[in-house]
Order: sequence, then C-alpha cells, then structure tokens
Amino acid sequence: MLLALAVSTVANATEINDTVTFSNPTKVTVMTNDSVQKIKIAGKKDDESFRYETTVAIDKTKTSTKIIKKVADDDNKWVIDLGIGWNAPTNTPSGHGFAVFRSGEVFAGVRYCYTPKGKTQTYSTGLWCDWRTYELPHSGKGYIKKTQDHIVTFGNYVDEGNEKYSDVSSHIRIFSLSVPFLFTQKFGKKSKSSFSIGPVVNFNLRGRINNEWEDGDDSYEKSTKGFDYNVVTVDFMGILKSGGIGLYFKYSPMSVLKKKEITAADGTVIENPQFKALSFGLFF
Repeated sequence: MLLALAVSTVANATEINDTVTFSNPTKVTVMTNDSVQKIKIAGKKDDESFRYETTVAIDKTKTSTKIIKKVADDDNKWVIDLGIGWNAPTNTPSGHGFAVFRSGEVFAGVRYCYTPKGKTQTYSTGLWCDWRTYELPHSGKGYIKKTQDHIVTFGNYVDEGNEKYSDVSSHIRIFSLSVPFLFTQKFGKKSKSSFSIGPVVNFNLRGRINNEWEDGDDSYEKSTKGFDYNVVTVDFMGILKSGGIGLYFKYSPMSVLKKKEITAADGTVIENPQFKALSFGLFF
C-alpha cells in the first residue's frame, strides 16, 4: 500500500510539473513542423531577460486546428448617393394638375453611415443637393404666374387672347439643401438587400417660376422669383435597395408654397395653391 501511494504521489507531481505559467510574456514564438512543435518565450513580467524554450512531439492522429473568427468592429463609412425621379404633387388646385413625367427631381450628396459591430442595422445622416421641378401639362396652354402681392396663380394663354402661342412650357423650380436621417435594415448579415426609412429635412434656398413659349418664329423665356415658398419642409422617405440600385419614395405633408391669401378689390379671395410634394424614382 505504501509503495502504491508513493507511485501515485510521483505521478501527480509529474502532472503538476508539466504545467508552466508565465505572467505577461513579452514575446511568444511557436514553430511547428510535421513532427514537433517548439515554443519560445522571451521576457515576462518584471524580468525582460527571462527565456524559456520547450519542444513537444506532435501526435498526428490527435492534432487538430481551431480557427477563432474575429468579430468585426463597428463599421463607419461615407457613401455617395444619387437619386433620379419624378414629382407627382398631391392636393393640387382643381383644373391645374401637374405633368408627372415632365416634373423631375435629382438629388446627390454624401452620407455618413454607422453600423454597430455584428449588427444588420445602420444609422446615417448627410447632406444632399436637391433640384425639384413641378411642370404643368403642355396641352391647354396654361402657365404659372405671380401677382404683385407675391401670390402664385395660374393663367391660360388662350383665355388671354394668345392662342397662337405654341410649345408652351411652365414650371416651378425649387433648389434645396437636404439633411437625411435614415435607419437601414439589411435582410441578413450577408444579404445585399435592405430597406431604409426616415425623415429628410429640406432647407429650400431658391425658387423660380419659368415660362417658355414660341410666337411664330420667335422664342421667349421668362423667369420669375420673389414668390413665397416654405423655407423649411420635411419629407418622409423610404428606400428599397438591392445591390447598388434601389427605388425611393418621398412624401411631404407640408405644402411647397406658403399659406398666404389676399382679397381682391371685387371681394375675390386669391391664395397660394397648397399642393404637397410627392416623388419617386431610382436611388443609387
């Protein structure tokens, strides 16, 4: 019994002595070939002159390699956006609708995108330049004009005795600096498809009424400014994207023009048309 106890004690001591612990090693080098693995340690806590080296035989039948995948860090990047679409305003004045496929929109700019590590959600904001056009149909020879009181109204060349005018074009143009605040959800970590939603704040900096027409062999163009449009408007935007191309939709519950009215001498009330911005198109 004493002999068995002694043998057991020696075995336990051997197992304990096979484990060597170093605190804060400065450099660890592992070299492996077909039969052996050599481990070298240079420096440790409070002793940079420390050196340790050991060689371990490799049993190929029991050797395995485990690769630990590193979790990606937060993804921070800038992207360039481009949108090309059409305007289909709502709540337009009776008898004065706009021509959707003649009313265009183009916006372009940059956006800063933040994606937390391991997530499929992205938060972004940026700055876009936006050009929007609201054009009347060419049929009927209607046009847009401004009164002396800066009220936007509609006229008609035929009713005014200018039925000989041809190739009539009339539209409102608005230039804006826009700030999007978008939340994007990918359909999977490896998916290239996503949808985005969020508000877009528009700072409308420049508005013009452009009228063009031909009278016989002569062409005319008139640009009018000084009408009252809302300086700040908010759109609600949605984007469905796959790969590098997507579809966007924007709608603003706010009117493009300011709410303003006057009473004429004959008692007629004249007011700015309160049409609202609705647009859709391609997003790159």
